[in-house]
Amino acid sequence: MIEIVNDDSYATVDLAGGGIRELVLKNESLIKPPTDGIKTHGGIAILAPFANRIRSGKYSFMGRDYALPVNSEGNAIHGFAKDSTFSPVKIEDSYCRIRTDLTGPGYPWTIRLEVTYAIMKDGFKCSAVTKNLSSSPAPFQIGFHPYFTFSDYWSLSSDLPGALLEYKDKFFPDGSSRVIDPFLLESASAGNLDNTFMHSGALTFTTERRKILIDRKNFNYLVLYNGTYSEGISVAVEPMSAPPDAFNNEIGLITIMPGSAYRASFSIRIRTD
Repeated sequence: MIEIVNDDSYATVDLAGGGIRELVLKNESLIKPPTDGIKTHGGIAILAPFANRIRSGKYSFMGRDYALPVNSEGNAIHGFAKDSTFSPVKIEDSYCRIRTDLTGPGYPWTIRLEVTYAIMKDGFKCSAVTKNLSSSPAPFQIGFHPYFTFSDYWSLSSDLPGALLEYKDKFFPDGSSRVIDPFLLESASAGNLDNTFMHSGALTFTTERRKILIDRKNFNYLVLYNGTYSEGISVAVEPMSAPPDAFNNEIGLITIMPGSAYRASFSIRIRTD
C-alpha cells in the first residue's frame, strides 16, 4: 500500500490492482471500500485494457478473432488491470506514479499503463498514460470505478446535456441513444441503474452534506451503477473512454498504434460549505 497525504486529505493506493482503497478530502471520506475483497465492488478500481463487458468474451480486430476469459454470466468484464501487480515509479508526500504492463489470454498486445495519483487539500487527480509496446495496433478502452458515498440523498447534474445509450438487452448498447437535457439524475427517481451515458462535461455529485465536482479529459462516456455492490450507501460514477462491448460495436474504441500512447484523466474536488 502507498498513502499520499496533503494536510487533512489523503488517499490509499493498493499496488495489487493499482486502485484507490480509501479517499478522504478535507476530512470527508468519499469512497465506499470493497467489503468482499473484489476490486470492482468498492474503492476506485482501474478497468483496462477493456472496461465493462465484452459479449461472450469474443471479438474481432483487424481480421482476426480473439476470445477473452469470461465470468459466470458468460461475458468478459473489466479487463486485466484490477488483477495486475503495479510497481511504484515515483512516490512523494502527496503524489505517486505506478506502472504495470497489461497483456493476457485473448489480448496478445502489451500495453504499458502508468497511473499518477495526486492529492490536493480539497481535491484528487488521476492521470493515466497507456503506451502500446507491441509491434501491431492494439484495441483499447480504459475506465475507473469510483463508488461515491451518500447517506440520505444524491443527485448527479451537469450544465451540458448528455445522451442515454439504449440497450438491446441487459448489458449491451444497440447503437441508439436518447438525449437527456437537462442532465440530472436523483436518488428519488433514478431507480436501479447500470446504464451508460455519452457525456463529456463537468459533473456535480450532490449529497445532503457536500458537493463533489468531477472533471474528465478523454473520458467521453459515463456508467452509473447503484446495484447490489453499492450496498445502498453509494453510487458508482464511472469515467469511461468507451461504452460496454466497445471491442465489438466499436463505439468510442481506441486503436493505439505501436509506440504511441493514449492519455486520459479525471479530477475530484469537494465543497462542504
